[in-house]
Amino acid sequence: MKKTLWIAIVGALAASVIAASAQEVLSANAVGYIKKTLPANGGLVALSIPLDNMTEASNVFGRTSVAQEAPVNAWAFFWTGTSWAGGFKTTKGWGGLSNRVIASGEAFFMKGDPADGVAREVTITGEVPADSYRTRAITGSSNLTTVANPFPVDFTFGSSSIASNASVNSWAFFWTGTSWAGGFKTTKGWGGLGNRMVLAAEGFFLKEVNAGFVWTNAKPYTWP
Repeated sequence: MKKTLWIAIVGALAASVIAASAQEVLSANAVGYIKKTLPANGGLVALSIPLDNMTEASNVFGRTSVAQEAPVNAWAFFWTGTSWAGGFKTTKGWGGLSNRVIASGEAFFMKGDPADGVAREVTITGEVPADSYRTRAITGSSNLTTVANPFPVDFTFGSSSIASNASVNSWAFFWTGTSWAGGFKTTKGWGGLGNRMVLAAEGFFLKEVNAGFVWTNAKPYTWP
Protein backbone atom coordinates (compact mmCIF):
# COMPACT_ATOMS: atom_id res chain seq x y z
CA MET A 1 0.00 0.00 0.00
CA LYS A 2 3.04 2.32 0.11
CA LYS A 3 2.09 3.89 3.42
CA THR A 4 -0.38 6.37 2.02
CA LEU A 5 -3.51 7.72 3.63
CA TRP A 6 -6.06 9.64 1.61
CA ILE A 7 -8.63 11.93 3.19
CA ALA A 8 -11.92 12.71 1.43
CA ILE A 9 -14.87 14.74 2.59
CA VAL A 10 -18.32 13.34 1.91
CA GLY A 11 -21.00 15.81 3.02
CA ALA A 12 -20.27 16.65 6.64
CA LEU A 13 -18.38 13.39 7.24
CA ALA A 14 -14.61 12.87 6.95
CA ALA A 15 -13.70 9.61 5.24
CA SER A 16 -10.16 8.27 5.34
CA VAL A 17 -9.13 5.55 2.89
CA ILE A 18 -6.16 3.23 3.19
CA ALA A 19 -5.67 1.01 0.15
CA ALA A 20 -3.51 -2.07 0.54
CA SER A 21 -2.48 -3.88 -2.68
CA ALA A 22 -4.71 -6.97 -2.75
CA GLN A 23 -6.50 -5.88 0.44
CA GLU A 24 -9.34 -3.40 0.67
CA VAL A 25 -9.09 -1.01 3.61
CA LEU A 26 -11.70 1.70 3.90
CA SER A 27 -12.87 3.94 6.69
CA ALA A 28 -15.62 6.48 7.32
CA ASN A 29 -15.54 8.83 10.28
CA ALA A 30 -12.11 7.30 11.02
CA VAL A 31 -13.74 3.87 11.27
CA GLY A 32 -12.11 1.40 8.92
CA TYR A 33 -12.29 -2.16 7.76
CA ILE A 34 -9.81 -4.63 6.31
CA LYS A 35 -11.06 -7.66 4.44
CA LYS A 36 -9.25 -10.96 4.89
CA THR A 37 -9.97 -14.48 3.66
CA LEU A 38 -10.09 -17.72 5.63
CA PRO A 39 -8.90 -20.27 3.03
CA ALA A 40 -11.04 -23.24 2.09
CA ASN A 41 -10.64 -26.59 3.85
CA GLY A 42 -9.24 -25.10 7.04
CA GLY A 43 -6.22 -23.35 5.55
CA LEU A 44 -4.36 -21.11 7.98
CA VAL A 45 -3.94 -17.35 7.71
CA ALA A 46 -1.75 -15.13 9.92
CA LEU A 47 -3.69 -12.09 11.12
CA SER A 48 -3.53 -9.08 13.40
CA ILE A 49 -5.95 -6.35 14.50
CA PRO A 50 -4.34 -3.00 13.59
CA LEU A 51 -7.55 -1.02 14.17
CA ASP A 52 -8.75 0.21 17.56
CA ASN A 53 -11.87 -1.06 19.25
CA MET A 54 -14.64 1.50 18.93
CA THR A 55 -16.21 0.95 22.35
CA GLU A 56 -13.49 -0.59 24.53
CA ALA A 57 -9.92 0.23 25.52
CA SER A 58 -8.56 -2.97 23.95
CA ASN A 59 -9.34 -5.57 21.29
CA VAL A 60 -10.94 -8.56 23.01
CA PHE A 61 -10.84 -11.48 20.59
CA GLY A 62 -14.35 -12.86 21.04
CA ARG A 63 -15.87 -9.43 20.48
CA THR A 64 -13.86 -8.56 17.37
CA SER A 65 -15.59 -8.56 14.01
CA VAL A 66 -13.21 -11.28 12.80
CA ALA A 67 -14.21 -13.64 15.60
CA GLN A 68 -17.89 -12.86 15.18
CA GLU A 69 -17.88 -13.30 11.40
CA ALA A 70 -15.83 -16.52 11.44
CA PRO A 71 -17.97 -19.60 10.82
CA VAL A 72 -18.78 -22.21 13.42
CA ASN A 73 -15.91 -24.75 13.67
CA ALA A 74 -13.34 -22.09 12.77
CA TRP A 75 -10.16 -22.17 14.88
CA ALA A 76 -7.88 -19.50 16.34
CA PHE A 77 -4.34 -19.98 17.68
CA PHE A 78 -2.32 -17.57 19.84
CA TRP A 79 1.38 -18.03 20.59
CA THR A 80 1.98 -17.52 24.33
CA GLY A 81 5.77 -17.30 24.04
CA THR A 82 6.26 -20.97 24.87
CA SER A 83 3.21 -22.79 23.48
CA TRP A 84 -0.02 -22.40 21.57
CA ALA A 85 -3.36 -21.38 23.08
CA GLY A 86 -6.00 -22.51 20.64
CA GLY A 87 -9.69 -23.08 20.46
CA PHE A 88 -12.60 -23.39 18.05
CA LYS A 89 -15.90 -21.61 17.63
CA THR A 90 -19.12 -23.35 18.59
CA THR A 91 -22.70 -22.16 18.30
CA LYS A 92 -22.13 -20.59 21.74
CA GLY A 93 -18.96 -18.71 20.84
CA TRP A 94 -15.22 -19.06 21.36
CA GLY A 95 -15.10 -20.53 24.86
CA GLY A 96 -11.83 -19.83 26.66
CA LEU A 97 -10.54 -17.61 23.85
CA SER A 98 -13.48 -15.22 24.04
CA ASN A 99 -11.90 -12.87 26.58
CA ARG A 100 -8.35 -13.01 25.28
CA VAL A 101 -6.96 -9.50 24.79
CA ILE A 102 -5.01 -9.00 21.56
CA ALA A 103 -2.00 -6.77 22.17
CA SER A 104 -0.99 -4.02 19.79
CA GLY A 105 1.33 -5.51 17.18
CA GLU A 106 0.45 -9.09 18.16
CA ALA A 107 -0.30 -11.68 15.48
CA PHE A 108 -2.39 -14.82 15.65
CA PHE A 109 -3.57 -17.57 13.32
CA MET A 110 -7.06 -18.44 12.18
CA LYS A 111 -8.55 -21.12 9.99
CA GLY A 112 -12.10 -21.71 8.82
CA ASP A 113 -14.17 -24.83 9.21
CA PRO A 114 -11.91 -27.67 7.98
CA ALA A 115 -14.94 -29.32 6.36
CA ASP A 116 -15.85 -26.21 4.37
CA GLY A 117 -14.56 -26.32 0.80
CA VAL A 118 -15.27 -22.63 0.22
CA ALA A 119 -13.05 -19.71 1.27
CA ARG A 120 -14.83 -17.32 3.64
CA GLU A 121 -14.25 -13.60 3.92
CA VAL A 122 -13.98 -11.93 7.32
CA THR A 123 -13.62 -8.25 8.13
CA ILE A 124 -11.39 -6.47 10.62
CA THR A 125 -13.33 -3.42 11.79
CA GLY A 126 -12.33 -0.56 14.07
CA GLU A 127 -11.01 2.96 14.34
CA VAL A 128 -7.91 4.01 12.40
CA PRO A 129 -5.16 4.58 15.03
CA ALA A 130 -4.19 8.19 15.60
CA ASP A 131 -1.27 7.52 18.00
CA SER A 132 2.10 8.94 17.00
CA TYR A 133 3.74 5.58 17.67
CA ARG A 134 2.98 2.11 18.97
CA THR A 135 5.16 -0.57 20.52
CA ARG A 136 5.55 -4.34 20.52
CA ALA A 137 7.81 -6.15 22.99
CA ILE A 138 10.20 -8.68 21.37
CA THR A 139 11.21 -11.34 23.89
CA GLY A 140 14.71 -12.19 22.64
CA SER A 141 16.95 -15.09 23.74
CA SER A 142 15.98 -16.97 20.54
CA ASN A 143 12.36 -17.14 21.61
CA LEU A 144 9.65 -16.66 19.01
CA THR A 145 7.47 -13.55 19.11
CA THR A 146 4.44 -12.96 16.93
CA VAL A 147 4.66 -9.57 15.28
CA ALA A 148 2.47 -7.40 13.05
CA ASN A 149 2.36 -3.78 12.06
CA PRO A 150 0.21 -2.04 14.72
CA PHE A 151 -0.90 0.41 12.03
CA PRO A 152 -3.17 -0.62 9.11
CA VAL A 153 -0.64 -0.28 6.31
CA ASP A 154 1.64 -2.47 4.21
CA PHE A 155 5.39 -2.18 4.71
CA THR A 156 8.57 -3.60 3.20
CA PHE A 157 10.14 -5.87 5.79
CA GLY A 158 13.80 -5.21 5.04
CA SER A 159 13.45 -1.43 5.31
CA SER A 160 11.36 -1.50 8.50
CA SER A 161 12.66 -0.47 11.90
CA ILE A 162 11.99 -3.93 13.34
CA ALA A 163 14.20 -5.49 10.67
CA SER A 164 16.99 -2.99 11.34
CA ASN A 165 16.67 -3.34 15.13
CA ALA A 166 16.91 -7.13 15.04
CA SER A 167 20.36 -8.55 15.74
CA VAL A 168 22.54 -10.33 13.20
CA ASN A 169 21.63 -14.04 13.12
CA SER A 170 18.03 -13.34 14.13
CA TRP A 171 15.31 -15.04 12.10
CA ALA A 172 11.96 -14.04 10.61
CA PHE A 173 9.25 -16.45 9.41
CA PHE A 174 6.28 -15.66 7.17
CA TRP A 175 3.37 -17.99 6.47
CA THR A 176 2.73 -18.22 2.72
CA GLY A 177 -0.58 -20.04 3.02
CA THR A 178 0.97 -23.46 2.50
CA SER A 179 4.45 -23.27 4.07
CA TRP A 180 6.92 -21.03 5.90
CA ALA A 181 9.18 -18.53 4.17
CA GLY A 182 12.02 -17.90 6.59
CA GLY A 183 15.42 -16.31 6.63
CA PHE A 184 18.02 -14.84 8.94
CA LYS A 185 19.83 -11.54 9.14
CA THR A 186 23.49 -11.33 8.18
CA THR A 187 25.86 -8.40 8.33
CA LYS A 188 24.59 -7.56 4.82
CA GLY A 189 20.91 -7.66 5.70
CA TRP A 190 17.96 -10.01 5.33
CA GLY A 191 18.68 -11.53 1.93
CA GLY A 192 15.55 -12.72 0.16
CA LEU A 193 13.28 -11.43 2.92
CA GLY A 194 14.54 -7.89 2.50
CA ASN A 195 12.03 -7.04 -0.23
CA ARG A 196 9.11 -8.95 1.23
CA MET A 197 5.94 -6.87 1.44
CA VAL A 198 4.05 -7.36 4.69
CA LEU A 199 0.39 -6.65 4.09
CA ALA A 200 -1.88 -4.69 6.39
CA ALA A 201 -3.09 -6.98 9.22
CA GLU A 202 -0.58 -9.73 8.27
CA GLY A 203 1.38 -11.38 11.06
CA PHE A 204 4.76 -13.10 11.20
CA PHE A 205 7.29 -14.52 13.64
CA LEU A 206 10.55 -12.92 14.76
CA LYS A 207 13.23 -14.89 16.60
CA GLU A 208 15.64 -12.40 18.18
CA VAL A 209 18.86 -14.18 19.17
CA ASN A 210 20.09 -11.56 21.65
CA ALA A 211 18.34 -9.67 24.42
CA GLY A 212 14.77 -8.62 23.84
CA PHE A 213 13.83 -5.12 22.80
CA VAL A 214 10.76 -2.99 22.30
CA TRP A 215 9.84 -2.25 18.70
CA THR A 216 8.68 1.35 18.55
CA ASN A 217 6.87 1.90 15.29
CA ALA A 218 6.03 5.45 14.23
CA LYS A 219 2.68 6.23 12.62
CA PRO A 220 3.36 5.98 8.86
CA TYR A 221 0.67 8.44 7.73
CA THR A 222 -0.08 12.08 8.46
CA TRP A 223 -3.77 11.66 9.36
CA PRO A 224 -5.28 13.10 11.50
